[in-house]
Amino acid sequence: MITAVIGVIGTAISGVIGYASGRSNNKVTDRELLSKDEQAFRVTLMDALSSHKEEIHRLSEEVAVLQAENLSLLAENRSLNAKVEALVSRLEGG
Repeated sequence: MITAVIGVIGTAISGVIGYASGRSNNKVTDRELLSKDEQAFRVTLMDALSSHKEEIHRLSEEVAVLQAENLSLLAENRSLNAKVEALVSRLEGG
């Protein structure tokens, strides 16, 4: 009887160890799949970020050029306004 009980306990322990081992193998496989998916996602994300960085850099340069042109146009506008005021005062005084 004792031999039968020890045999059943041994079989149960072996079964639990086998089950736990099988579950951990599945977890590793799931982790590997998740890791591969995550790596692919990160590569895609890095590519998108890289292209967006390039676009932001290009647009920043364009903004700098437009700001310089705007300052130039503002100076020219002030100059033209001064000339208009001078012409108006000449006409009024003339």
